[in-house]
Amino acid sequence: MSETIALFGGTFDPVHRGHLDLVALARRTVGLDRVVFIPCARSPFKSDTPVAAGEQRCEMLRLALAENDWADWAEVSRFEIDRDPPSWSWRSAAHFRDAFPGAELCWILGADQWQRIECWAEPEKLRAWLRFLVVTRRGGKAHPRPGWRADFLEFEHPASSTAIREGHGEPSWLPNSVRRYGEEHGLYGIK
Repeated sequence: MSETIALFGGTFDPVHRGHLDLVALARRTVGLDRVVFIPCARSPFKSDTPVAAGEQRCEMLRLALAENDWADWAEVSRFEIDRDPPSWSWRSAAHFRDAFPGAELCWILGADQWQRIECWAEPEKLRAWLRFLVVTRRGGKAHPRPGWRADFLEFEHPASSTAIREGHGEPSWLPNSVRRYGEEHGLYGIK
């Protein structure tokens, strides 16, 4: 029987408990064998540069996974961090398709991105290669798309990377190891 592997791309600036709780829910709901976190160099949909450097975001992800004791089924990939921006999801999908032949590949994304998935680069490749795990929040709705494979997960968590970067986040939103790392490296105004 083939593995079911979820790819979870994002800036993760910083990774927070909302990201982690979502992955835990997806793993339980869909029966994921493995999750690969893929921090991006820079999203093609964003013009701003991340606060934390790529290496720092990778390290915070590694710390969060270790704190949750997820080493046997979750990992951090440097695939996008080690390439020039912007980060294209289809390139990551192609890379992991080659890295895990025979595995069913899923892509975790929010309902907002699902609504504009056909605006992503190479959508026909994404449609052919991936099953999407679409996350709806705050009572939002997402609908199936003809020809696309998708599961819809309802999820609610108050954490927001933007709020953390702007100094409006709650301390409980960050894993303890990530909060310590942010403090030690002067990130996000954490004291």
